[in-house]
Amino acid sequence: MPNFTTPIPPKLSGDTKADITALKRWGTALIDELTYIFNHLDSGNVIEAASVKAENITTENAKISNAQIGALAADKLVCGTVDTSNVKVADNDGTLSIKGSKISISDLNQERFRASYNVNTDKFTFELYNDFGEPTVSINSDGNAVFKGLMESSEVFSSTIIGTDMDSYNNIDGGVFANIDKTGIKVMQDKNGTRYQKLGMAVANDGTAYMILGAGNGSGKKIINGVEYTNGSFKIEKNESYANMGLVGYSPFITFWEDNGQLWLTGSKVMINGYDIMAEINSIKNTLSQLTE
Repeated sequence: MPNFTTPIPPKLSGDTKADITALKRWGTALIDELTYIFNHLDSGNVIEAASVKAENITTENAKISNAQIGALAADKLVCGTVDTSNVKVADNDGTLSIKGSKISISDLNQERFRASYNVNTDKFTFELYNDFGEPTVSINSDGNAVFKGLMESSEVFSSTIIGTDMDSYNNIDGGVFANIDKTGIKVMQDKNGTRYQKLGMAVANDGTAYMILGAGNGSGKKIINGVEYTNGSFKIEKNESYANMGLVGYSPFITFWEDNGQLWLTGSKVMINGYDIMAEINSIKNTLSQLTE
């Protein structure tokens, strides 16, 4: 702090005029020195004060080793950088802590909320935890989100919906699950490390709708908008002219024609209740032919 050099007031001489003049000189010097001192207070020359009241004190580098503030208005506080290596706020219900680039909120037993930045992955993460400290909600800055509970919404928009958890899907151990994306709807089965398509529904670019049961025997592979099938799978097909069904790789055995209402049955044999219908019809023809001879 600047040295205070103004001497004590001069002794009175008994000469009123001279004493007044001397007091005026002393008061002027005192005011000048006090003005200088108050205008040059900073963190380097103010060591200890029981009470400081000032509206225009500017410190570029200040250090407070121990302080107690009765009231602090946020609109009066302006600061550059706060060291968050160890910041903790606590009450009887829990704790809020800031450490580095992590904000954590805990109840009396467990951490329940965490927002953090991982410099190694360059990702921000938001996480919620249940009573046992297990993560139940996780969202990162890539947009990936994991919910361990029930999610209810009036509308859900998604380009892909997979009916199993991410680890099981990536490890090809998801059991039977649905896979819905822009290409179609597929029911898959993971078995012995291999993923099989068991049911597929898709619409081709020309508007033809397909439903495929099974994936077939592996030969004659075809893909319609992401739904894959091979010979031997069962296919139902519907376009603007007809609807048919049959085994892929063979002629469809049932075809419905919309224009003329015809029903075509195709196959080497048409069996009804164990009877070969064509053989029965041919037998009847032969019998009629013999009767007319």
